[in-house]
Amino acid sequence: MEKRVPYGFIERTHGMNGRMILKIFVFGPAVPLEEGTRLYAGDRILTVTRSRKRDNERVTFDCSEVWKKDQASELTGVSVEVEADQVLKPGFPLPVYGFAEFSIISRGKKFPIEEVEYNNSNPQLIVRGEGGLFPVPLVLALTGEVDSAERTILVDLPEGLEEI
Repeated sequence: MEKRVPYGFIERTHGMNGRMILKIFVFGPAVPLEEGTRLYAGDRILTVTRSRKRDNERVTFDCSEVWKKDQASELTGVSVEVEADQVLKPGFPLPVYGFAEFSIISRGKKFPIEEVEYNNSNPQLIVRGEGGLFPVPLVLALTGEVDSAERTILVDLPEGLEEI
């Protein structure tokens, strides 16, 4: 089984034919999902047949398993996961949860990111330092240089952040 990453949630329906709006949690502006992308919504697998960007945080999509508004309405609010290899590639914004496999490099030290705590106001990266785990605000980390291929973020963390 492929590794799945949280990608967002189904925010609401759009139109009469089961089109849904997916709010995604990504670094960078949203891009449409490719045809054939599998979305895991609870215990259901949804196969994208069409998608377009709605705004920087949302895409609309149609899927082969849902074709009526009432079917789509049942999925409103459901969290969505995707297989990592379908979205961790060039041209796609990086899912916020994808940072859990990155490391922060600051002043020559390497700090593995253990976990991502997502919330709309201040997502945190939980990072392992010499003295244990400490939080790094995502907005601070993203002021650095993100290398998706190397899975690193090069940034100067403030002195003393490790002790928090």
